[in-house]
Amino acid sequence: MIRIEYETQRLSLRFFLVMLVLFFFQTGFGLLLAAQHIDPTLLAGTLNFNVVRAEHTNLGILWVLSGFIATILFVGPLLSKRELAAPWLIKFLFYALLFAVVFNVATQILAQQGVAGWWLGQPWLQEGLEYLEAGRIVDVILLVGFAIVCYVALRTFPKMAEWNEIHWGLALGVLALTLVWIFGMFFIGRLDLQEYFRWYVVHYWVEGVWEVIHIALVGFLLVLMFKANVKSVGYAVFWGISLVWLSGLLGNAHHYFWIGTPEFWQFWGSLFSALEPLPLIFCFWHLYLDAHQDRRPIANLPAFAFLLGSVVLEQVGAGILGFSMTFALTNVWSHGTWITLSHAHLALFGTFGMLGLAAAYYAVPIMRGAVNFDQRLGKLSFWLVFTGMLGLAFAFAIGGTVQVFVYRTLGLDWFGGDVAPAMLFAKAMVPIFGIVFAAGVCLVVYDLLTLGIRDRATTHQEASVPAATGWGRRLTGWETGTWLLAMWVFGAVITLGLLSFNMRVVQDGSALFPYLMASIGYPGLLLVTLFFVRRFLRSLEARTEADAVSPGHAAPALAGTT
Repeated sequence: MIRIEYETQRLSLRFFLVMLVLFFFQTGFGLLLAAQHIDPTLLAGTLNFNVVRAEHTNLGILWVLSGFIATILFVGPLLSKRELAAPWLIKFLFYALLFAVVFNVATQILAQQGVAGWWLGQPWLQEGLEYLEAGRIVDVILLVGFAIVCYVALRTFPKMAEWNEIHWGLALGVLALTLVWIFGMFFIGRLDLQEYFRWYVVHYWVEGVWEVIHIALVGFLLVLMFKANVKSVGYAVFWGISLVWLSGLLGNAHHYFWIGTPEFWQFWGSLFSALEPLPLIFCFWHLYLDAHQDRRPIANLPAFAFLLGSVVLEQVGAGILGFSMTFALTNVWSHGTWITLSHAHLALFGTFGMLGLAAAYYAVPIMRGAVNFDQRLGKLSFWLVFTGMLGLAFAFAIGGTVQVFVYRTLGLDWFGGDVAPAMLFAKAMVPIFGIVFAAGVCLVVYDLLTLGIRDRATTHQEASVPAATGWGRRLTGWETGTWLLAMWVFGAVITLGLLSFNMRVVQDGSALFPYLMASIGYPGLLLVTLFFVRRFLRSLEARTEADAVSPGHAAPALAGTT
C-alpha cells in the first residue's frame, strides 16, 4: 500500500492547491495584458493596464511562495526523519496566506479608484512601489508567515550537529526570507534612496534568498528522485549557495546604474553581475550528473521534466539573458524595455515557478495515493508550458530590440504612438504563445487537481518506451557540455547585439547590426534550449528494463513511500 511516511506532510497539499489556483488566475491576467498591449482601450476604466500588470506580478510572487512553502513542508519531515513541528501554526499560516491574497487583489482595485494609495496617506492599503504594491497590512502578514515557516523548519530539523549541507541551505534560506523582507516594509520619500532599499527586496530577496532555497530544494528533490548520495548533493548545494552570495551581494549594483547613485556602481555592478551565472552552471551540471548516475528508468517523468525545466530556464533566463543585459554598456539600452521582460519571465517562472510544479508532481500523487498515475497529461502540459514560455521570451526579446532602436536610439515618441506600429508584430506574437502557455497551465491544474479522483490503477507501459537510438540514446557529458556551450555562444551574439547600440553608425540610424544579432541570437538560444531539453528527456524515457536491473542497481522506487 502506498502512503506518505509522515502524516504532517499532508499539510503541504493545501498550499500546493493554492499555488495551482493562483497560477491559473495569474496566467489569466497575463493573457489580458497581452490583449491590452494590442488594444490599450480594452477594459480601460474597469481594469486598467497598470492594475492588471500589478495583479499579474503580485499573484506570480504569491503562487511561487506558496510552492516554496508547500515543498518545504513536504520534504521537511523526510529531510529530518520526524513529523513537522507546530502543525497548528501551519494551519494558521494557510488562512493568513488566503487573507493576504484576497486583500492584495482588492486593494489594487481600490488604488485604481483613488481610494487607496500611499499618496493619499494610506500605505496600509497600498504602497505603490513597483513589484511591492501590496499594502503594509499584507507586508506584516507576510512577515509573520515567513517567521512561521522559519520557526517550523528550524524546529523540525534535528540538532544542529546533525545537519548536512541541505539543512544549512534551507535554514539560511528561510531565515533570510524573513529578515530581508523587512527592507520592503517602509516608505522613504526620497526616490533614489527608496529605490536603493526597494532593490534589496527585489534582488536580494528574490534573486538571492529565493535562489538559496531553490538550490537546496532542487538538491533534495534529486536525492528523492534518484536515491542520490546526500553528501554528494550537499557538496553541490554548499558551493552553489556560496557562489550565489559571493556574486549576488555586489551583483545587486546593476540595479543602481540609473537611479542617482555614484558612478562606481557601474563598474562593480557589471563585474559581479557577470559572475552570477556561475552557481547556475554548477546547479545545472549537478542535475545532469544525478540524473545519469545509475541509468535507471524515471518513475515520475513529469516531476523530473519540470525540475529539468526549472534548472535549464534558470540557466537561460537568469544566467545567459541576465548576463547579456546587466553590463552598464548594455543595460543603458535594455533597462525597462521588453528585453527585460524576456529575461524576467524565463528567470522568475522558469526558475522558481517550475520548481513548485516539479515538487507538486512529485508530492501530490503520493498524498493522493496515485503514484502509478497516467503521466501523459503531465508530459504534454510540460511541453505546452515550456514551449509557450520560450515563445513568449522570443516575442519579448524581438519586440524589445525594436523598442530600443525606435524609442531610445531614434528618439521617437512613446506616448504619441510612434513606437507601437514598429512593435506590432511582436505584440501579436505574445497572445499566440500566451495561449499555448495557458493551455499547458490548464492541463497542469486539471491533472494535479484530479489525480485522486481519476483511475489510480493506470500503470506505465514499458512497451511504449522509445528505443535507445537517435535522440533516445544515452546523453553523455561531452554532448551535454556542447549543448551548454551552444547556449552561451548564442548568448554572446545577443550581448554583441545590445553592445552595438553604442556604435556611432547605429546611433546615426542604421539598425542592421543589432537587428541581425537579435535575429540570430534569440531564435538560436531558445531553439537550442528547446531541443536540448527534448534530447535530455528522450534519453531518460528510452532507458530499458535491462538498465534498471543491471548489476549494482536496485529496482526503481519513489522516496517517501512504503
